[in-house]
Amino acid sequence: MRMKLTDAALRALKPPAKGRTVITDTEREGLRVRITPKGKVSWLFQKQVKGGRRLGITLGSYPAMTLAQARAAAMEIQIEAERGVDRVEEAKAARAKAEKEVREARTTGDILELYIAGHIDQDLKPGPSREERKRQLRTYLTPHISVPIDALTRANLQKIVDTKQAEGKVVMANRLRAALSAFTGWAYRRGYIDQDVGSGVQKAGKETARRRTPTLAEVREIWDATFRCGDLWGPFFRLCILTGQRSRNEVLKMRWSWVDFDKHRYEIPDPKNGQPHIVHLTALALVELSALRARQKAIGFDTPFVFTTKGHTPASGVTKAKARLVAEIHKKRKAVALRDEMEHWVLHDLRRAQATALAEAGFDEGVVDRIQNHVAGGSRPSTVAAVYTRAQKLPERARALDAWAQMVLGDCNEWTDFGDLT
Repeated sequence: MRMKLTDAALRALKPPAKGRTVITDTEREGLRVRITPKGKVSWLFQKQVKGGRRLGITLGSYPAMTLAQARAAAMEIQIEAERGVDRVEEAKAARAKAEKEVREARTTGDILELYIAGHIDQDLKPGPSREERKRQLRTYLTPHISVPIDALTRANLQKIVDTKQAEGKVVMANRLRAALSAFTGWAYRRGYIDQDVGSGVQKAGKETARRRTPTLAEVREIWDATFRCGDLWGPFFRLCILTGQRSRNEVLKMRWSWVDFDKHRYEIPDPKNGQPHIVHLTALALVELSALRARQKAIGFDTPFVFTTKGHTPASGVTKAKARLVAEIHKKRKAVALRDEMEHWVLHDLRRAQATALAEAGFDEGVVDRIQNHVAGGSRPSTVAAVYTRAQKLPERARALDAWAQMVLGDCNEWTDFGDLT
């Protein structure tokens, strides 16, 4: 509909029953008024930009913007359009510039802390792995923490990975790559960076599964050396050997509330696979725990932790303690004229040594898997099945761990003495 708009005509406008009514003003070319079924009245203006596209702009609403004001605004835009000025595009460019300035004002450190608070702390399972992820990102991004997030490049990230690979730590380099890629992917999806600079970072190389399995003779050497590692770390290493559990999360963090001396067991409430896990305590393990508890009581040390120096947290310094243990082994070898040092091993290898020795002794692999709380490769068990599995084959597991303790001490040479092990 076309007509010369007047104030009287505007006041007389009636909302349509459906759709929208649009009236074009014959007095000012391109000016229109639009009425909706709810009675909302808006001013619109359309004009071809010189040498460009056709503009469609909402000027305001009536009666907040009067007819005279709408015609004046339309005239102003018409003059700009005839000069080739695209007001809409200029507004978009201004917004883009402002957004860019905001992004550039935010540093890598700012976005990293948003990522930690909004993703890592919210979506990742609490525990050492989550804390290690935060530590890795904060440590290895330190050189870039104070620079704008947009200045972070793929080359920066690749250098971090390549440096770690050059140290011979391929697995760690690949873990860093995964952490950095996850961070930049998150930042890109939320618009903090224009490109996901971490997506193209190359892997450090193919990882080789660790296969080091200490022999029973080597385990006995390690066991012997633990008695020269003090009253805290010696028992820690011995319980790692005796129980076959994960050293840092399931032995070092052991609490007295987990230990049941009467039932000869301890229960890990939240191990690596998330399923509570019962561990049989051999007589030898109970001796170690009893001695630790007696020492804490003797000095009036009231703490929930089995292995602790401060009382309110588990002990720290496993790496240094392990280095001391290795040094004691080498010292003993040198004393008995053995020139070769023991091949490099890590605490996790003790689990493999236990599993191998028990399997070779004839114990059922299912029993060994349950001792070490391995997760099956199939689908996750139901809630009922998970509770049942927690206690399943406890007598068999107890017999196996008792046998393992005898093997470590060298008290048993004929494994078939254990009877029908399956």
